[in-house]
Amino acid sequence: MNINSNQLIKFFLIIVILFSTSCGPKTNQIKKPEKVPPLDILYKSAFNYFESGDWSSSIELFQKVETKYSFTEWAPRATLLIIYMYYETGDSYKTLEYIEKFKKTYPASKNLDYISYIKALTFYEQINVVSKDQTYTKVALKEFNKILRAYPDSIYAEESKLKIDLIYEQLAGKELYIARYYMEKSKWIAAIKRLKIILEKYDNTIYIKEALHRLVEVYYKLGNINEAKKYAAILGYNHNDSDWYKKSYNVVVLKNYSEREIKSKKKLRSKIQNIFKFSK
Repeated sequence: MNINSNQLIKFFLIIVILFSTSCGPKTNQIKKPEKVPPLDILYKSAFNYFESGDWSSSIELFQKVETKYSFTEWAPRATLLIIYMYYETGDSYKTLEYIEKFKKTYPASKNLDYISYIKALTFYEQINVVSKDQTYTKVALKEFNKILRAYPDSIYAEESKLKIDLIYEQLAGKELYIARYYMEKSKWIAAIKRLKIILEKYDNTIYIKEALHRLVEVYYKLGNINEAKKYAAILGYNHNDSDWYKKSYNVVVLKNYSEREIKSKKKLRSKIQNIFKFSK
């Protein structure tokens, strides 16, 4: 095969181009090392952003304090502030992530009671109304009880007790909500079960009076007058000045529960008839 001079030159140029492309410096892939400011400047800048409300920039700089100066006493302080900012902005996922990170990195920290309290609050603030699922309520209760056991002398122990009382109110309200639902469906045994949970677990809540009265109503419905009288007596002994006791008194003593129910149904039927009555 004959190769002329022009073909030889072209071939040589292709080889040169390929060689220079593969072996030449790849300037666009070279990364310059990050220049990290001294610790005092970095931390102060992060804290200034924190105080001014620019928490996104503050978190970014505190994260650098964590990684670049992890051997200093300022690293755990940076993490604590990051936890606080994520909690305050409502980012529960990041809050819990950094809390677990802090616990693993600094298991002997004197601030473990603080972040345990933040963890409990993170769940507590996601509690739904009583008609909704109460998963977060139960998790929050568990976390607050952990604080009482692990840090009974902490400044957060008293606050945890107050939150626990509020959680009991929430859980009692949920049981009563379900009990009312069962009563509307005439599922008396299921209603009794829920009402007795309130008596056994949440007897110091605001719902105890209504729970006792509902037991009076249910047992009266079932024809168990002795049980109805028993719970009316308990209600009267402990809360004889309450409206719920007056209602129970009407059921058991005046025996007009069924009569009132019939009258109520008649009124409702009459109202419906008037609404839909044909008029010229």
